[in-house]
Amino acid sequence: MQLHWHRRNLRPHPNPALSAALTAAERADSRVVSAFVLDDAILSRANGLGVAFMLGSLRALRDWYRDRGSDLVIQRGDPTDVVGHIAESVGAERVVWNRDHSRLARQRDRAVRRALTRAGVAYASVPSGRPTELTPSATPPSDPAARLATPDALRIENEAVPRLEDLGEDAYDSAPLTFGTESARNRLRALSNGTTYRQCDERRRRQLARYGERLRPAAHSYRGAGSLNIFEPPPAPTVLRFASGD
Repeated sequence: MQLHWHRRNLRPHPNPALSAALTAAERADSRVVSAFVLDDAILSRANGLGVAFMLGSLRALRDWYRDRGSDLVIQRGDPTDVVGHIAESVGAERVVWNRDHSRLARQRDRAVRRALTRAGVAYASVPSGRPTELTPSATPPSDPAARLATPDALRIENEAVPRLEDLGEDAYDSAPLTFGTESARNRLRALSNGTTYRQCDERRRRQLARYGERLRPAAHSYRGAGSLNIFEPPPAPTVLRFASGD
């Protein structure tokens, strides 16, 4: 069993660590469990709107897993304890995550690595690569759903995605907020063709000003809900055939 630990990469693809876990599971004829830890050390540093966006992205990610017959394990606590507990509970041979270079992430990851080493669980911190390159590790198997653990195999405590109020944050009007990879792609398209501000009424304009529309693709990127697949391939060229005649 492979345990994939979602952190800032709240998307299924491109996700080098998840792809690496799925590939390893395919080779070993095993399964992948994906998990997310609600870390109070992170939550305490984020503003309410940032937390709201994270929770919405989590819901979208969990829906992706459930649509494929699996689930996203969510627990709250210190990752130093929680990650090892999940790994032990599901019988994971290895924990895989995407490398993060922030100071807080490096401190957290060192503590998690030490805890996993003491527990005898292997781990891998997968580099994300350059934004302009698609590395082989970022290419998932042809049928990822076939390697995702089913809910029956996840005999472990699994929490619901909390509300902002559950985390001690003030509620926000979530109407102007959208989440998930497809939402990120749509926003990039809207920004690229200039429709973000042109095609909206006065009420929508006020909402955009309040929530910072121009920064929302950055929020998708920061929370890892965005996609590297920004540009769509051009349409196939049209071949004109002329009938020969006298």
